[in-house]
Amino acid sequence: MTRQGGFTLIELLVVIVLLGLLTSIAVGVAGGGSQQRELQNEVARLHAVLNMAMDEAILSNNEIGAIVDSEGYEFVVYNEELGAWQAAAQDFLSTYPFPNWLVSDFRREGDTNRDLPTQDQSAATNDADDNAKIPDLMLFSSGEITQFRIGLEIDGDPDSRLEILVDENDAIVLPHLQQDEDA
Repeated sequence: MTRQGGFTLIELLVVIVLLGLLTSIAVGVAGGGSQQRELQNEVARLHAVLNMAMDEAILSNNEIGAIVDSEGYEFVVYNEELGAWQAAAQDFLSTYPFPNWLVSDFRREGDTNRDLPTQDQSAATNDADDNAKIPDLMLFSSGEITQFRIGLEIDGDPDSRLEILVDENDAIVLPHLQQDEDA
């Protein structure tokens, strides 16, 4: 039996996201780019990476978590043998810092909005058990996801706020784009 060569779904998704990022960078450079456009790019990037992480959780049959703080986000994978969360090995799930002009907040279902801690504050919380990492949201291999809402805005401009959230169908959505489509 010969094995046919080809690309996996994850490899194709990574290429598509990278092409999208390169295109958005090229458009931003060519168009002069504004901070609002950069905010939209950051929101689109986080949305795409969360969706890719969800696909990865399902395809690899691993539980994936995300740690979100005011300075950025990182992904962790649950290691059943160790019974602990570990940094994700996939490049597209690597730690990503937010730009310093971006302000963020995070809310899980049933929680009130909270300003996100800095990495130092997160590290102090997560270092309680010798570098144990506790995710803020989880993407399960069953396709389920922690209900959450992440708000991102330009520092000092609350009118620029954009959100990423999980809808009633467990889909990660951008409500501002859905409103544009409905109009």
